Amino acid sequence: MITVPQVVQAIVIRSPYVGELLKRGIVNHSAYAREIRHEVEENTMKRVELGSIVMALKRLDLNEVRTSALSSILTQSPDLIVRSSLIELTLKNSKKVAQARGELFEKCSNDNREFITITQGVFETTIITAKQNKPILDELFSPSDVIMRVGNLSSITVRFHVDILDAPGVYYMILKVLALNTIAITEVVSTYTEITIVLPEKQVERAFALIKQLFSQAIANQ
Repeated sequence: MITVPQVVQAIVIRSPYVGELLKRGIVNHSAYAREIRHEVEENTMKRVELGSIVMALKRLDLNEVRTSALSSILTQSPDLIVRSSLIELTLKNSKKVAQARGELFEKCSNDNREFITITQGVFETTIITAKQNKPILDELFSPSDVIMRVGNLSSITVRFHVDILDAPGVYYMILKVLALNTIAITEVVSTYTEITIVLPEKQVERAFALIKQLFSQAIANQ
């Protein structure tokens, strides 16, 4: 009969991104164990205690985990930029909202380091900006335009120095680190060489440490 360690090893080997995170010691074993528990129980055809999966992960021979194509990206440390005191406003799409976006840029600071992102979906538009711009938002958008307001947010921007378009899994790796360490994400915004992760202020310090560790350990392992 197949054992719990054998199933866990098979799952990790076929998931090289997780294997790399395990090698670097930045995966919350309990969180990952909960994620794969159902599959482990299906393969072993029995109920498996969470502790048994955690133990199997800790004893795993990670030398068998193949290196993914992400290694070359992870060995080049990106710029990490943290911003705090942010607010998020989600609005119902309308002609008024579309026109007000231009005014928003004009009324906010002309400093090109001013943090403001606007994401338009099919039915909604989300604006994330500095808390100091709240009076401008209140002036441009009425309560009837607003679906949701969220305050006490911070952001971490990862700015890469290389072309990451052809490297699969770059964003996935970062988000996986945060998910496996139970970090809640409010919003994700990306551009050509940047990914900005917006999250509650109380979690930004931990999230920053995890992302920094992801790249610093990759460089150390060269």
